[in-house]
Amino acid sequence: MEESKYLKNIERVRAWMQENDAGALEVIIDGMVNLSPETNEEREANWVALRALGKNLPNTFVKRGRASAMPAEVEVAIDAISSAHGVDMGEMWLKGDNRYLLRKHGKSGGGLYATYEEYESEMAAKVANQLRTRYKEGIWDGTVNGLPSQTFDQSEESEGGQD
Repeated sequence: MEESKYLKNIERVRAWMQENDAGALEVIIDGMVNLSPETNEEREANWVALRALGKNLPNTFVKRGRASAMPAEVEVAIDAISSAHGVDMGEMWLKGDNRYLLRKHGKSGGGLYATYEEYESEMAAKVANQLRTRYKEGIWDGTVNGLPSQTFDQSEESEGGQD
């Protein structure tokens, strides 16, 4: 693995560790992040081991597909915020008659959500998309602490404030 790609991956892991709890694996992951592999083969082996450790962690730093163009810290913040929001919404879905009141969007086929996991996942994805848009548009600074200081255009707020 080329050094630049490896360093970008390590930066993402470090940012993830600042926002998330790796539990008993924290010491191991931290040690691996602080290694300085010198060859492409060593970097590849270290990254493969880090991915194996992290793949089952909640809100993991292991991502599939093309890498995001956003800074790692912003992606980690989006993942943490949207994941927590999804869990909260899933718990709300379970209370009272909410499971019979909350419907899917018409483009998703309408109807009710089959499980709280389905609702949780959809709400987390929706918030993640909104946060990415807000970051790109300069509404939000990309940090958890920056959520209260988002700056919305007045015309957006008068239209309901939804993204």
